[in-house]
Amino acid sequence: MSVLRREGFAERPTGSELIMNLLDAAQEAAAGGDCLKLVKFLRDRYIQFSRERPGSAGLFNVIRQILTYVRDHGCTGVRDFIAGLKEGYDKALWSASEVMAKRIVDGEVLMTNSNSLAVRRLFEILVRNKVKFSVYVLESRPGLEGLILADYLDKLGVETYLIVDSAARFFMKNVDKVVAGAEAVAANGAIVSKVGTSLMALVASEARVRFFTIAPTLKISLETVYGELIKLPEGDWRLLMDEETRKSLPEKYVAKAPLYDVTPPNMIDGVATELGLYPPQSIPILVKTIYGSYPPQLTPLEKLFSELLGGG
Repeated sequence: MSVLRREGFAERPTGSELIMNLLDAAQEAAAGGDCLKLVKFLRDRYIQFSRERPGSAGLFNVIRQILTYVRDHGCTGVRDFIAGLKEGYDKALWSASEVMAKRIVDGEVLMTNSNSLAVRRLFEILVRNKVKFSVYVLESRPGLEGLILADYLDKLGVETYLIVDSAARFFMKNVDKVVAGAEAVAANGAIVSKVGTSLMALVASEARVRFFTIAPTLKISLETVYGELIKLPEGDWRLLMDEETRKSLPEKYVAKAPLYDVTPPNMIDGVATELGLYPPQSIPILVKTIYGSYPPQLTPLEKLFSELLGGG
């Protein structure tokens, strides 16, 4: 493991795992019925996520839902509301993966990257349903999350091939479908996901291999409906190597490590959600179905915090 860490390996939570962790922590912050404590906790997490995971739409949507509840109902029943959010998201994640599983035919070869919880659940469902399949997993630099996913697949008993990111085009000729997770789905149907996903989608498009993403509707970035762009964080050498390795390199060495990229809608064949499989061009219709209007009537997070905290 120490050798892998010198190459930048790190076990980082996925977007969905962060959502679950946030909801657990919010329940604890709501203990005792102290609304101010809960709102301040959410404000601190909002600031943190804006800096570290600005592309993770689900986190901001969860924060908005809890703040809206507190604004409209106070702290009465807020812990039950948060528990319901967690249960609902967990069910949505399983349902979206079930929707994707119905599109996988016995004997198919898949390709994926990173370590998406939704994709892991897809594989678990396929194994449970006794569907025979094999998977090419990209190593997924920086972070090498593909190693975690390959290990998970091996434990499920799935025929798995771990490949370097740059070999995606070479092996695409053997693949029937490509499946990826998502940090966010934009209003135009584009997806934000682990860096390298857009390249995998481009190669799939060239090879006429269908590309799908699994994303519960909570991951739709509502801010993009109003023209806001999703920010993509970038790391440095710490995501590529340990400090000992860094010291062995030239003093002026500079490393850039983007964490996410954007896959345009024209390279996506379908977005699997808990409500069904949608072409990316239908995301606005899906938003209208869920929120009753397009664009949806939203209160900006900054305004919600201002209303609930005042000058505090």
